[in-house]
Amino acid sequence: MDSDGHLKILVVDDHVGIRIGIASLIDAERPRMACAGTAATVREALARTCELQPDVVVLDVNLGGEDGLALIPVLRRTAPCAVVVLTSLSDCSVAALALRLGARSCLHKSAPAADLIAAIDPANAGGALSPDLGSNRP
Repeated sequence: MDSDGHLKILVVDDHVGIRIGIASLIDAERPRMACAGTAATVREALARTCELQPDVVVLDVNLGGEDGLALIPVLRRTAPCAVVVLTSLSDCSVAALALRLGARSCLHKSAPAADLIAAIDPANAGGALSPDLGSNRP
């Protein structure tokens, strides 16, 4: 958390509209959480994670042809952060792999905004998988 008690969130997606939309959604949750920054590539994600030390990284699976999932363990070693994967893929194996690699949750990009906010919030540490990808809720 930053000095104001906000959860610091880093948004990583290769589509600028998605980055802006998710950042705005997160910032609407102030003072509880705030978007600390954004990144579009694997290289930017690593640099921003090292620089910002976010509490949570919202991570796309496909970063312009680069594998976002491969970043999960690296991001978690770079900062003591949770990773929430956000994807347009509907393959259940993507969610399973994300969780095996250390993601807190994996949501489909069509999931309601409230589901994304709930997955980011550490009070919901179990996170949520979208119905398209399965569920880790009891």
